[in-house]
Amino acid sequence: MIRHIAIALLLSLTLTACGFQLRGSTPLPASLNPLLIQGIDIESPIGAELAQLLGESGVTLTRQTSAAAAILRLHNHRVDRRVLSVDSNGKVAEYELHEMLRFELVSKANAQLIPAQSVGVVRAYVNTEEQVLGKQQEEEMLRQDMQRDLADQLLRRLQTQLK
Repeated sequence: MIRHIAIALLLSLTLTACGFQLRGSTPLPASLNPLLIQGIDIESPIGAELAQLLGESGVTLTRQTSAAAAILRLHNHRVDRRVLSVDSNGKVAEYELHEMLRFELVSKANAQLIPAQSVGVVRAYVNTEEQVLGKQQEEEMLRQDMQRDLADQLLRRLQTQLK
């Protein structure tokens, strides 16, 4: 019994020593509060996802430039779909979905805290003519998943670069 406790303690010490943390458990600096998000509607799917993740990381959001301690500027949010492959009849066999977003973080005084950079997500799915409705639903689910991943990538970049 004591041996099991010692092993568990040793494993937990090893994990904390290597810097392991659960995703989303790293708070962002308090100096970002309150944060203004510019360039995207906060009620859009990607905006709502980002707002939720920022809130979980201890960031309060504002809609007023004068009240903001920092400004997260989002640019060039692009959503694309392209043909990945065609079958022997020349019909689309696979699609590839892309979602990209450029961002930068500046202080209230417009000093650059994080330079402009991009995050992006790519997914592919098989297209079959027999399941048109099912494929539309699959694409919508993939897009929702991509938006979550994109917001998560952006948050991890903020956490990493503001340490």
